[in-house]
Amino acid sequence: MAIKQVIKYKSDSKYFAGFLQSMIKESGIVGSISQADDSIVMRLDDSNQKAIADFSQLSNKYLAHSLFLGDIQTIEVDSESLESDFKSPTYNISACPRCLERLTDPASEDYLNDSLKCTHYSNEANQEFLDSKYYSPHYSQGSDLLIVDPNSVNRLFVMTAEEIKALFSIEKPTLKVTIKDEVLRDLTGKNFINIKSPYSVKSNLVALNARESEVEYLFFESSDDLKVVVVQDNITVIRDARGVTKELKELDADKEINRFLNIAQEADFLKGSIAANLSTRDGISFIVSNETGHKKVINFQSFILKDVLEQMSDDENKSKLLANFEKKFPSIMQELHQNDEYRMFETVASILELKEKNFESVSDKSLEFHGNGGLKIDTNYGDDGFDYVSFIGSIMSFKLADTDEHYLAYSIFEALGDMAISTLGQLKTKFKIDKFVMMGDMFENTVLYSRILSKFQLNNPYFSKGFALDD
Repeated sequence: MAIKQVIKYKSDSKYFAGFLQSMIKESGIVGSISQADDSIVMRLDDSNQKAIADFSQLSNKYLAHSLFLGDIQTIEVDSESLESDFKSPTYNISACPRCLERLTDPASEDYLNDSLKCTHYSNEANQEFLDSKYYSPHYSQGSDLLIVDPNSVNRLFVMTAEEIKALFSIEKPTLKVTIKDEVLRDLTGKNFINIKSPYSVKSNLVALNARESEVEYLFFESSDDLKVVVVQDNITVIRDARGVTKELKELDADKEINRFLNIAQEADFLKGSIAANLSTRDGISFIVSNETGHKKVINFQSFILKDVLEQMSDDENKSKLLANFEKKFPSIMQELHQNDEYRMFETVASILELKEKNFESVSDKSLEFHGNGGLKIDTNYGDDGFDYVSFIGSIMSFKLADTDEHYLAYSIFEALGDMAISTLGQLKTKFKIDKFVMMGDMFENTVLYSRILSKFQLNNPYFSKGFALDD
């Protein structure tokens, strides 16, 4: 007899199966590994109890968690050909727990070896991934935080168990978390910060040295190489520059349509689906795929601040609003006039008087609100597409009314979620399609993500399990 385990794995990357193959070889157990169709299949001969015990001990001690790991089904099957030699390409992932043990063990010949390369996932080539980052105990604006001591995580941050598992997975992603420690809040001037656990040999050595010097955390320039968000039980990759998610097939020349079609295939939406793409880089669009083809049926026009301000000035009501706003907030209006190349979230950040003028600062501000129910921000369509004039005008109106910035930021993301839900509902009726794909890096904001899950849940919105939602 043999043990067969079917391990759901939501990526095409081969390193996790490679780790299992390495442990099969080391333990001496007769076994095989294969990977296809979002699953890893492992077969083990259970006739040798010592080999079974050795394999179990190795996997319990050294097998790292992966972001893409799903349910595991174990069954007994008849013995069959079990020999295999599964090979994995080299990936830009963390050194495995065994390598990290060697790196930090004074008795190991690899102690503090800055050229150590992990060979424990049967990687075919020892490609080198250089870490050129500078790590410092001193914070500078926009820096991310490197975890120095894993035992300090719960004291420094507010994190769920799923977030902690993701943080210390073999992929070592970047996560946005709430700062609990008052000293850290005062140091950074932030309530939220991007954090990452040591992910390269260099960052592990730097963290080891910092621990010995009783430094609690280090800062480094944000890289955004693998950004992940955890909402409820959903672990979603926003961006992936390290190549650990599924590789997009070339299904369409348009990159957003191409990503949508790949995700739709993953979701098994074969008879048609609709995508909401909310991207800070590519804009907002809605895409439909059915038996006749696929196309962007709604594509928001580019946000041009200069045009928005001119249109507000030409409108009888909006011009009065603009005049009142300039009278009360002359410095904001001066900034807007001097930076008429600002995009939408840069403009919103300026209106909210946030220090950093970008999507992330508005997103962070929205997370500070812990109430229920936002303001009614105007997210309607006009004759020429999305009505940016009314959208910006309504934000200015609430700012004039001395609305708290965190409540206003929260309301903006809630309104964008409601706009997406309303638009998807109309497209559902028009095209008779009830399968929905969510895309775009705006879903890094958990207010928006949660709004879709809570208000659109009966329609089962699909967030990809294996693809990144944006470039």
